[in-house]
Amino acid sequence: MHFKKIIPFLIAIMSLPFAMKAQVTTSSISGIAKSTNGSTLPGATITATHIPTGTVYTSVARAGGRFDINNMNPGGPYRISTTFSGFDGGTKEDIYLTLGETLRTDFELQNKTTDLAAVVVAGRRPSTAKIGTETSISRAKLDVLPTIGRNIADYLRFTPQAKVNGQAISIGGQNNRYNSFLIDGAVSNDVFGLSSSGTNGGRAGTPPISIDALEQLVVQVAPYDASQGNFTGGNINAVTKAGSNIFHGSAYYVFRNEILAGRTPGVVDSLRKRYPDFKNQTYGFTFGGPIIKNKVFFFVNAEKQKDVRPQPYSGPEGAVIDSIKKLVNYLKTKYNYDPGDFRNNPDLVDRTNINTRVDVNLTNKQKLTLSYRYTDAERINPSRSSYNGASGTINFTNGAEVFPTTSHSGNVELNSKFSNTLNNKLRFSFTNVVDDRHIAGSP
Repeated sequence: MHFKKIIPFLIAIMSLPFAMKAQVTTSSISGIAKSTNGSTLPGATITATHIPTGTVYTSVARAGGRFDINNMNPGGPYRISTTFSGFDGGTKEDIYLTLGETLRTDFELQNKTTDLAAVVVAGRRPSTAKIGTETSISRAKLDVLPTIGRNIADYLRFTPQAKVNGQAISIGGQNNRYNSFLIDGAVSNDVFGLSSSGTNGGRAGTPPISIDALEQLVVQVAPYDASQGNFTGGNINAVTKAGSNIFHGSAYYVFRNEILAGRTPGVVDSLRKRYPDFKNQTYGFTFGGPIIKNKVFFFVNAEKQKDVRPQPYSGPEGAVIDSIKKLVNYLKTKYNYDPGDFRNNPDLVDRTNINTRVDVNLTNKQKLTLSYRYTDAERINPSRSSYNGASGTINFTNGAEVFPTTSHSGNVELNSKFSNTLNNKLRFSFTNVVDDRHIAGSP
């Protein structure tokens, strides 16, 4: 009788690995503590302090002097120090952690009874334990990589295995629909499979999150970790910014129009023309800081995008235009239907993004992270009218396709340390997407 009750529980536990997505939201460090004569120091205490928040991670070296600290916040800077009875302590400053990687950092401690005639300080680039073919894009790189549309696809060009065509991202030669895209561990794929970008809101031509809300991006092509899977192209992991002990914020406004875009390229100077009138605007702000110093932190980002992309009529005037105007007048008088304009059919994009995050240091061994993201976007996408004298297509604005989309996404993640060798990451995430499609005018 008891065995029958246990069966459903066992089935649920065994199915967990198959239900997991490739989720990377933290970093780790590992190394060996030893003396200058090469003997290992089991029992040495290693302390890593995240300077912006005061969060402290600790570990004790095991047999062989080996130590590990897992589930650490990516980024930094960190101060990593080690102490052992009878030895001078060692400290390393300005250490930065890459999302999903394990930083190797060893310590050599000097016996306190030894007299030093001179001290030589040497530095080297810290090594990391790779978990497969991957490319890390830090916040510093996000700030300097070139982009026009402030879209994630522009930054993924930094990945050698990626080919970006517009918003379509092919990684490792695979179709963009075989990629996996996660934000703080929550799936943000276009599950229906029509979006060229492969992300939520892609049919509206908008990104699922503001670039100013991201801390790091990691693109994994062939990870060794068996817990990461469900993709055959690339696994794009993104983590959002967090607050710190210092209040910090920013405000930004990005503007582009036909004057800033220059003139048509690829022709002789005498034939170059200015682009039709258009306007791209993106503006927003970020703000973060402590709610309780060294304990609770918050971060919020809000962004608005309004684009007007021109698609003017390209064709002859005269009799063609007169015939179209007669058709428009007939539809209005006979059927009381206004088909709209056909000369200037602009592609319109309107997007609002809100991104929030709260980090809580419950204890020295438990860290809680809560994040929430909201996107509301709409794209009105009419086709261009054209006529070359023999054939063509006339499209009216009221026959345009309208793509509204609304998405809610959130995470609750609890990182716990039970011992020097036992850690746990518990995460709940949800993603709700509502996409629609209709015409601009009356049916």
